[in-house]
Amino acid sequence: MKKEKLTAITSAALACLLILSGCFAGPGGEGTDVTVAPPESPGESFTSEPLEPPETAAETAAETTDETEEPGKMSSADDTPGSSGEAATDAGTESTHTLPPDTTAAGTTRAPETTRAPETTRAPETTRVPETTRAPETTRAPETTRAPETTRAPETTRAPETTPAPETSRAPETTREPETTATPETSDVPETTAAAGDPPETSGQDPADTSAPFFINLTRSIKLKKGSSFNIHNYISYIDDLDPDVILTVTGDVDTNTVGVYEISFRIADHAGNSTGSTMKVEIAEKVSSGSTGTTAPAKSFADFAATYKNENTMVGIDVSRFQGEIDFEKVAAAGCEFVIIRIGGYASGLFTDPYYAENIKNARAAGLKVGVYWYSAENGPEAVREHASYLFDLLDGEPLDFPVFFDWENFTSFENYKMSLRDFNDMILAFRDEAEKQGYRGALYSSRYYLDLLIEDEVKTGGVWLAHYISETTYTGEYFLWQQGLARIDGIAGDVDVDVFYPGRLP
Repeated sequence: MKKEKLTAITSAALACLLILSGCFAGPGGEGTDVTVAPPESPGESFTSEPLEPPETAAETAAETTDETEEPGKMSSADDTPGSSGEAATDAGTESTHTLPPDTTAAGTTRAPETTRAPETTRAPETTRVPETTRAPETTRAPETTRAPETTRAPETTRAPETTPAPETSRAPETTREPETTATPETSDVPETTAAAGDPPETSGQDPADTSAPFFINLTRSIKLKKGSSFNIHNYISYIDDLDPDVILTVTGDVDTNTVGVYEISFRIADHAGNSTGSTMKVEIAEKVSSGSTGTTAPAKSFADFAATYKNENTMVGIDVSRFQGEIDFEKVAAAGCEFVIIRIGGYASGLFTDPYYAENIKNARAAGLKVGVYWYSAENGPEAVREHASYLFDLLDGEPLDFPVFFDWENFTSFENYKMSLRDFNDMILAFRDEAEKQGYRGALYSSRYYLDLLIEDEVKTGGVWLAHYISETTYTGEYFLWQQGLARIDGIAGDVDVDVFYPGRLP
């Protein structure tokens, strides 16, 4: 009995030794699957589930690494040590250190739990934070900076390209806006003018009138000192071909007591419903510069002027008024001057005679100069010109002249105040010419290149033109026989004086 018990104990001990010997198989040991009955269930057995091959865990880690690189365009683990890519690679390497599947000791099979390390590779998922780096896509906000494209509104302000006064006053080009009058904005004009009180259709307006009023002068941007006054009529002037009473509608306010920039819009319309609009920026500032502090270049000498423009086809001379004061015409003639155009008088707030006229014409003739006269006009139509003509020719009193009598109308910057249409204005010049011819003289027109191109009809120009264009070589393409070229200094006159080039062969 004792022998049997000893045998049984010995057998049990051997069995235990066999089991224990399996627990110490190394990581790379070769073994076979062992079926073990858990101590808790002596009569039952189970087969251990084979562990996931290490390669699978490594591949998972590699896939995770690929995913983390794409969203943020991150560098690979080889390029950037310590990056999330490197962490994923390390996690995969650790997973290869798990116990091999042939090690099935109950306690050691917990090692596969260490294979959960690949789950730590989920950390790369945290590296999806780079997806937050997609915020740069939010930097598409700069596309909102395309708002400047909305600033194309200034294209509507291309009227400024017309603003270089001489060029701006090509306002007739702005009359192309009637093309825009097809838009609802321009269609508002008739409603505005109706509110202002349109005259009835029997007012004499041509029902076939399809031409819009246009700006003669237009300032698009001004700067005023705080507390000063603002009157839009000081910065624009306008005219219509047939309507003498153009309606101006202004939208927006300017507070000259508050510093700031104010935008106003305005529209001019005739009574036939044709209109033209524009805008203006008004800046109110604490201080306003008085302009350039530089000195004005001195006028050229008459000798230099004559050397440039005197030839066998021309004569050189001057035009004068009371602003030149007393003139020594003997010195003037000795300096090379050949003729003089003298202001005789005119009409402003009333009829007047230039205080130096009589003396000037007498002394100029005595010095051997050719002479002519001009009438300064501020009349508002042909009727007024005809009425005042008797005053002019009474002053002239039959004085023989070497030039036509010139009509000088210059108040274009406030033209609308004279309540004339373009037709009225040209008829006024023709009326002056007609009155001169009745008195045995010829009438001609004095005007600048800009207004000649913009406002003067061909019929008027045929009577003769005295062109005012202060430039070394005029670009005026129309006919003229006298050219006021600029300013100069000449002996016999204190200060600057207008100098002129006469083309005798062009006299009509």
